[in-house]
Amino acid sequence: MKMDLKENGLEEKEEISDVQSVPEENPMIKKRWFGRGIYGSKDVPIRLLDGFIAVVVVVIVGMIIFFTVTGGFYVTFETGGGSEVAQQKLRHGELVTEPEEPIRPGYDFGGWSVGGEEPLFWDFGEDKVQGDMTLTAVWTPAKIPVRFDTDGGMVNGSETVEMTEVVFGESYGELPVPEKEGAEFAGWYYSGEKITADTVVTMTGEHVLTAVWE
Repeated sequence: MKMDLKENGLEEKEEISDVQSVPEENPMIKKRWFGRGIYGSKDVPIRLLDGFIAVVVVVIVGMIIFFTVTGGFYVTFETGGGSEVAQQKLRHGELVTEPEEPIRPGYDFGGWSVGGEEPLFWDFGEDKVQGDMTLTAVWTPAKIPVRFDTDGGMVNGSETVEMTEVVFGESYGELPVPEKEGAEFAGWYYSGEKITADTVVTMTGEHVLTAVWE
């Protein structure tokens, strides 16, 4: 009987020892799923890799949007006293959109120049943007038509005086001298101002000089 009890006791101890040698799983610790497929060689969780790739994609898309909105070169138009022309934003190698011609009273618009002492005209159909730049308007003083009202006087036997042209910003130059029987010519006037050969042209459009008699 004693031998049987001892043997049974040994068997029970061995069974207890075997049970104790197997660690129990802790239900509070979650299993980690490591890389499989394209991540097979990476000892990191799949969810972590997926999250990292998603962040990289978002950053790249954000950079593309940022540089699309903020990137490029500025083309500025200097009108030199003419009407304002809006700035353009373009990428390298693009063509500049030709704007409407600016307006400057007393001047004729001659085109856009890229600067320098001699005008180097910009070709909107061929020239391409290489960087930030300024296009400058080229102006030439306009020729202003001038008519004459002799008020009954005559020039070379005719009351009609041929129209002439003067240059804006320059003097009128030589003016006709009419004659009128019984009166003395006092000069040509415009809006109450006497106009002489030395008077600088400030009118920006066609106008009429009227003879005044004394």
